Amino acid sequence: MFVHGMSHGAWCWELVQARLERAGHTTLAVDLPGHGRRAHERRRASVGGYAQAVADAIALAGFSRAILVGHSMGGIVIPKVAERVPARVAHLVFLAAVVLPHGASLLETQTTLPGRALLRGLAAAGNGAVQYPAVLEHARWMTDLPAGDPRVSGALARLTPQPLRPWVERVDMQRFYAMNVPRTYVRCLGDAAVVPAKAAEYAARLGVTPIDLDCAHGPMLSEPDALVAILEKI
Repeated sequence: MFVHGMSHGAWCWELVQARLERAGHTTLAVDLPGHGRRAHERRRASVGGYAQAVADAIALAGFSRAILVGHSMGGIVIPKVAERVPARVAHLVFLAAVVLPHGASLLETQTTLPGRALLRGLAAAGNGAVQYPAVLEHARWMTDLPAGDPRVSGALARLTPQPLRPWVERVDMQRFYAMNVPRTYVRCLGDAAVVPAKAAEYAARLGVTPIDLDCAHGPMLSEPDALVAILEKI
């Protein structure tokens, strides 16, 4: 079960899903409210709204003991899914993901002071949502792929504005940290968004040693085979 990150959608998992399904696995990726095919649901975007959308999709698919993969911003979603449907979640995979301390927000945990001001300014100009320029999206998320690569052009065409609300909400993490759900952290060594040192902090917060991939922030696009190999071991 795949949960995308900022501005992305279910589409970003297509290469990984195809490989897993050829190997006999059942997969599902969701568009969070306000993203992808649900971009028109921007007002429903919240941490709780995201988590409920994933929990509902898992139940509708009839999944039990699913491996739940959260990329980047998805790292704040999958713990809340595990709280909602613990019997349906066997393992959490945090992929280049943010891991919040109790009571913190994504904005203050992951973003520098100048970055917070930038995001708030972009959201004010964008009716509550942030859209990075394409050149910044490439530089931040896909630096291991050349700008002319069809995976880059395809992704840039499908990225949608990111609602700010889930970034500023403070999240109660006490229940999650009291749970014993198995967890893995996958760190991307060429990541310009969740830089390796920060990723190491997030893995430590989960109590695990990260598994490293030599790629930028989006291995589901640039290194799907390597990512699938990790997921199959899990």
